[in-house]
Amino acid sequence: MFLAFKELKKNKSKFSLILMILILIIFLVLFLAGLTKGLAAATGAALENSEANYYILDESSDKLITRSNISKEDFEIISDFAKDSTIVNLQMSNVTKEGEDKKINLTYYAIDPNNFLMPEVIEGSNDLHNNEIILDNSLTEEGFKLGDVLIDASTDLKFTIVGFTENQMYGHTSIGIINLDTYENLLKTATGRNEVNFQSIALKVDENDVSKLEEYVNKNLDGKALYSSSDIIKNIPGRMAEQSTLIMMLAFLFVISAMILAVFFYITTMQKIPQFGVLKALGAKMSTLSKSLIYQVSILSLIAIFIGNVLTFISASLLPASMPFVLSFKDAVMVSLLFLMISILSSLFSIKKVSKVDAISAIEGNY
Repeated sequence: MFLAFKELKKNKSKFSLILMILILIIFLVLFLAGLTKGLAAATGAALENSEANYYILDESSDKLITRSNISKEDFEIISDFAKDSTIVNLQMSNVTKEGEDKKINLTYYAIDPNNFLMPEVIEGSNDLHNNEIILDNSLTEEGFKLGDVLIDASTDLKFTIVGFTENQMYGHTSIGIINLDTYENLLKTATGRNEVNFQSIALKVDENDVSKLEEYVNKNLDGKALYSSSDIIKNIPGRMAEQSTLIMMLAFLFVISAMILAVFFYITTMQKIPQFGVLKALGAKMSTLSKSLIYQVSILSLIAIFIGNVLTFISASLLPASMPFVLSFKDAVMVSLLFLMISILSSLFSIKKVSKVDAISAIEGNY
């Protein structure tokens, strides 16, 4: 530890440059990790943040709520068996603000506002009546505010904004929460039918009761199936392809970071070979020299991790609400620990080189 601090103090300019590179690398890794989680949230945050852990859909729906069809009779059958069950519908559409022509993509999230699916409202009222809507707060950047009137592009129906929630997205579009009566009126106006069906049933089920519920669904509902929320979220169109690409990019970034760190530490070690030769000639043990190198790498990495995390969370606080960036403290700690481990492993190449140094040859410059 003494040797590590002594050298860091003596060669401030050299190690400052290495520290800057480490900070940039950890910042890039953390930011990409946040974007990966953020884009995942943008595709299905409304379902991920929901208390529902199971859904009943059509077997032919490909596990997509938007392709499913559930009748009111089906819901009555399930509600008699499962207490915590409620209707959920997702309908993608376009809306405009009254008096403006700009169209905004919106996904209607039609639920019973008095049930467990209702998210927390951060502004306005959660008392949702007919022809009223609660929006995700990302739409405040588009100029929407409480009391504004939205016009549905396909039906010309009007909805008054009564509240805002947060982290409610589906398919990269903001969620607009409406009650079931408003949803029925919307579909009847769009289709011209007198009767409309719902899309799915959301349930909050104890894991011990899942097998009984599945048996009940198979017995009483023809053509319907029970799916876990993870299955529903995983099958949102484009989600898996997008996440696979980003995770692969993140993995490659870790590999490239390891290679860059290994090269930097190796070069700095090569520059100090004569010093290691002198230390060996004076009787310094290889374990002492190895610890010195590992301490140096660890100190630089820990400083870089701290500064990188601070910069990342400051940047995240300045990003607009519409920016798909989500980085929890737990995720940041996991990424930081992985980066620290990679940094230490990268230094092993340098330690291997030091172990082969012959004291006399190194002092004479033959290395």
